[in-house]
Amino acid sequence: MKQHHAKPKRILSLVLGLVMILSLAGCDKGRSTHYRDYVESLISANYLGIYNEYIKLTGTSEEDADALYLQNVSRLADNLSSYYGLEITNDDVATSLISLSKEIYAKTRFEVSPAYENNNVYYVDVTVYPMDIIRQTNDRVVEYVEEFNQRVEKGDYDNFERSEYETTFASGLILILTQETSSMTYLDPVTIKVRIITSKDSFYISNDDFRAIDAAILATQAPEDTADPDDSGNPE
Repeated sequence: MKQHHAKPKRILSLVLGLVMILSLAGCDKGRSTHYRDYVESLISANYLGIYNEYIKLTGTSEEDADALYLQNVSRLADNLSSYYGLEITNDDVATSLISLSKEIYAKTRFEVSPAYENNNVYYVDVTVYPMDIIRQTNDRVVEYVEEFNQRVEKGDYDNFERSEYETTFASGLILILTQETSSMTYLDPVTIKVRIITSKDSFYISNDDFRAIDAAILATQAPEDTADPDDSGNPE
């Protein structure tokens, strides 16, 4: 059986290639509050799975809002799997990874200021408290991987089928992340200045601004002494 690496591959962001439809039919009344409510509802819909306000403001359907949330959760699950070098060969493990991703995003903390005007352009400040689950779990993950590899060397998994072996490894790692998520730690807050882009009958925020919010929500930098940027995460 192959051994797993105790040093996960360093990455800049777990959520990549985010493409969102952000336009919203709007009005000129109460812009300061209306713009803030929109941005707040957008983040809540994508990360918290709370989208009643988003549906009311945008006129989208509950089905589409749910699909938006599940797409974001699935993207996190895929990137967690890639980050830790997991091979998901079991539907139960895939479901557990989705559940973990939901639990992580449920811990999202952010604040949105009322919109303010500067040179005829409106902005809102989004303050995000980055979740530090990667660093928080690092010591336990490294210890788990080392102990798992010791069992590999002893031949404990010699009679396992490949899928059973990968499922065992993935399940143990997911359990660690799930347990630690309940006591999530956060880094110092980051504030993103988000521009409200307006047209004749709509307003929205840019994908670049949404990506900046997204990048701040989950801290993905592994500790210096355990991250190896040259490590592919795949054993020879």
